Amino acid sequence: MPQDIREEFLANLATPLICEKLFAQVPDIVFCIKNLVGSYITANQAFAERLGLRSTNDIIGKNVTELFPAYLADIYQKQDEAVLNSGLEIIDQLELVSNKHGGVDWHLASKLPLKSHNGEIVGLASISRDLLTPNNEDQKFAGLAKTVEYIQANYGEDLKTSELAAKIELSPTQLDRRMKKIFKLSTIQFIRKVKIQAATQMLKNKNLSISAIAHECGYADQSAFTRKFKATVGLTPGEFRNNR
Repeated sequence: MPQDIREEFLANLATPLICEKLFAQVPDIVFCIKNLVGSYITANQAFAERLGLRSTNDIIGKNVTELFPAYLADIYQKQDEAVLNSGLEIIDQLELVSNKHGGVDWHLASKLPLKSHNGEIVGLASISRDLLTPNNEDQKFAGLAKTVEYIQANYGEDLKTSELAAKIELSPTQLDRRMKKIFKLSTIQFIRKVKIQAATQMLKNKNLSISAIAHECGYADQSAFTRKFKATVGLTPGEFRNNR
């Protein structure tokens, strides 16, 4: 009976419209729903603004190839296909994404399959959160300034959450909790962000080999660096260098 009541209630909801209004209240979160062929069914204003568009009317009915550079569109299509074909979820994936100003921003992205009442996948919903840089007072309040400074100065080392936590007399769990509160990232995710961010800057110098950059960023070998870089940015270091 409870399940019947729930399904009857949900069947009468204009879900995309509700989602549009709800996510309009959180401008730091980009939201969209796509159908099986990748067309945008709904999106919030934050999405339009990230793309430099006036309104969501410029998004609805289009697909990623019409809205993003080719290399990004290819990444997003592959993510969508993985979700739609397998039914698996992508949760809090750290991504480096281009912005409307021609620069890059960091985001945490999640994608979930949408299913009909009979269990068939009919589309997907996606959110992406901007990772804004906290001010110094935020970091001091959480006791993180020392940790952040250490990571930024020593990203080329093999940094471990347990050792970083011990430096400020916290448990690894306490450190992770504070990092997520201020940065929306776990300690490991923050370390990876700092490493990859440094790598993107080094890749601008074409005189530096990719293997040298891998070593500078603390990776054991170039293949390990390439795997982590592609998992985060969506491109290999070489592809990123060529696109930049």
